[in-house]
Amino acid sequence: MENERKLMQFYFITEGELSTHYHQNLELFYVLKGNLEVRIDDTCFRLGQGDIIAINANKRHTMNGKEGLLGARFEIDFRLLAEELGTMQLLFWCNTVADRNEAYEDLRRILDRILERHFEREQKGALHLNALYYEALHILTSNFMVRSDDARLQVEDSQDRIRVQQIQNYIQANYQSQISLNDLAERLYLSNAYLSKYVKRHMGLTFMEYLNNVRLFYAVDELLYTKKNMTRIALDNGFPTSAAFTKAFRDIYGEAPSTYRKRVQKEMEPEQPSAELSEAEQQKILEYLRFREEKGLPEPDREHVCEADAVCYQKMEHVASRAVNVGDAYLILQSEVQNQLKEIRKNTELCYVRIWNLLSRENCFDGQKGYNFRKLDLVLDFLLENQMKPYLVLGQKPILFMYTPERSVREMEATETYSLETFSGIIKALSKHLVNRYGVEELESWYFEYWYDHNNLTRRRSQEKDSRRVEYWDDLQGEIDREDWEFFEYFETLYRMLKAISPDIRVGGAEFILGFETLWCREVFQIWKKRSIWPDFLSFCSYQYIAIYEDGKRYGRKSIDGSYIRNQVEIMREVMAETGFSAPEFHIDEWNFTISNRNVLNDSCEQGAYILKNCIDLAGDVDIMAYWHALDVYSDYYDTDLILNGDSGLITRDGIAKPSYYAFTFLNKLLPNVVAKDENMLITTNGKGRFMIVCHNYKKLSSQYVSAEEDQIKVEELDQYIEDREPLKLRIKLNHVKNGNYLVRSFYINRENGSVQDIWKRMEYTSHPTQDEMDYLKRSAAPRLEMQSIDVEDGVLELENILLDQEIRLLDIQYRYDSL
Repeated sequence: MENERKLMQFYFITEGELSTHYHQNLELFYVLKGNLEVRIDDTCFRLGQGDIIAINANKRHTMNGKEGLLGARFEIDFRLLAEELGTMQLLFWCNTVADRNEAYEDLRRILDRILERHFEREQKGALHLNALYYEALHILTSNFMVRSDDARLQVEDSQDRIRVQQIQNYIQANYQSQISLNDLAERLYLSNAYLSKYVKRHMGLTFMEYLNNVRLFYAVDELLYTKKNMTRIALDNGFPTSAAFTKAFRDIYGEAPSTYRKRVQKEMEPEQPSAELSEAEQQKILEYLRFREEKGLPEPDREHVCEADAVCYQKMEHVASRAVNVGDAYLILQSEVQNQLKEIRKNTELCYVRIWNLLSRENCFDGQKGYNFRKLDLVLDFLLENQMKPYLVLGQKPILFMYTPERSVREMEATETYSLETFSGIIKALSKHLVNRYGVEELESWYFEYWYDHNNLTRRRSQEKDSRRVEYWDDLQGEIDREDWEFFEYFETLYRMLKAISPDIRVGGAEFILGFETLWCREVFQIWKKRSIWPDFLSFCSYQYIAIYEDGKRYGRKSIDGSYIRNQVEIMREVMAETGFSAPEFHIDEWNFTISNRNVLNDSCEQGAYILKNCIDLAGDVDIMAYWHALDVYSDYYDTDLILNGDSGLITRDGIAKPSYYAFTFLNKLLPNVVAKDENMLITTNGKGRFMIVCHNYKKLSSQYVSAEEDQIKVEELDQYIEDREPLKLRIKLNHVKNGNYLVRSFYINRENGSVQDIWKRMEYTSHPTQDEMDYLKRSAAPRLEMQSIDVEDGVLELENILLDQEIRLLDIQYRYDSL
């Protein structure tokens, strides 16, 4: 009788153990009490109470359970999960020791409910348990799965992506037959030699290695779950002989398939569900589950209550949303850009303007004729005349318009790469020019950032190692040793030139990518701290993509973590603390949930709520956040002539304000003292009877967004990319306010009011509006205003607001001196 297959099952871990093993199924370890050490390859993770870690299929690992350990091991059938998801290219990054994600709490809640079933005396049947298993797997696959066939970081363009998929699909469909590289080459109209190199470059394996991996995947499954003999398994899975099967198996697993079958099946036999737990162990588990119920996060509720003491407040350090990206510096010379920037500066607190491509030969420098900064002066003069401060990026930063992270709308060359000697001469001339024209005190209020294209290191290295596979850490160290010293030399040249003018001029860099370059930053910081010059600020960019490293390869995925930026900032601060390297200021110099310039979510209410949520989350925790980016004019191109094109600008190319724009105008209204802050609102006061409250009903993106092509999302289908559309009832109770009459003015943007995207939708997405229709759009794309009068007699001011999904709201509460 063949072994019964289950999608997921769990076992309690009740004693310390030391073992090294690997297996085809996925494992999830959950520590309830005590400590567990898990070593994967050369990395050791120490898990404590509440920690979770996933072990990927066929990943050799060592478990070292300390005495007193109590935990649970969840085993997930890889084959069944692959069938459910329609791909066997599965990889998970789920590790609470090394990662932050609000979805971990959701996962703990479901795992606890699974464990509770052991103590339920009334049997509810297998259906309930299976429902919980599927819910846990939904959380895992939505938030922590990385598809190892994800082309986001593996191939360079869409043509490569299509070809890789063709290769994978062909092998999947024909692995049971005697196929060859020549068969595939003929099918793709390529030469054998070219295809052989192509497969090695893009898949990290030779054609035969990849084919055998696919065959072994299915063969191992039959080893464990059928009684077929070795010859039958070999032939059914495409191996010409049982000897060929045995050799391929030994190369991967280090033992004969028959030995593997006996060992693994024997290991599976004694593992029974938790019926063997002692009474004391059961009591410990019950104590943990009660603790989680009492101390864990409450179940989601449609009502949110915030109660605060109106006379207990503290001065707000700052809301970090003081900067915005424009892009190419000379874009500012366009009149429409100037008009829109004036509008932004007038109504928001976005006072720093981040620009780059300053030192191009076309605009500033000719190697023979010398330097000419006239155009740059026009740019800087405009900013200063309109009370905006320059945030100047110096380095080789390109200008990119993106459909998706792997497909560009348009790419413009970065500023020329100058030799260190030439760069030094330009910076010396620029520094002298700026201080003579604008003065020392003015330059001390600017930011100077040196940007370095560290992604170019990976590209160069991969080209050099086209046919060789290297381990990540060796590759990384080589990059730093050979290339990154160049970064330090350029940065220190800029630093010395500007500090010679004034030690108070702020110089920093280098736009590390949160979520992508955590490991790389750890190495760079350890080197940087040994040098004599440290930056005045460290800059990072944040787009909601995660990269992990597995077997020397980098994989990427989108993140739908609703608190992604806050969590990644915490991780990076931990890295800085561990390495002993820091800077006086922490900047996020670019931030958005997407890098795409053609994602319709950028135009929606979702973007406004996303901005408000993150600015509230990070208030006081970072020094500057430079939103990506100011204007849709940045990516205006031939590929669209619509009113909205999915770019992330605050204002459309026709000058219409989006919900994202109003998120910043609401923040600009905040008063200088903080009364209370929570996940949905920030309450401020002037201490004299006036309160300003910003609030939102942000909804995180759904699991469907993870697999969506960002430029293919349609406005009419937005609901399926949002987790839910439940309204939120906000109840605010301010104690110890002055008795009397208060005027409450509510300004809000939601799908029914003020959203340009939804107004355009009701106009049936007209593509060529008349002037009257365009004027109507501009007038209508504005917050709705409601007013009410409230009398306070007992010193308690109570407000109740119902916010629609993705709504943002500003409450202006002012005491009325009517009795005077």
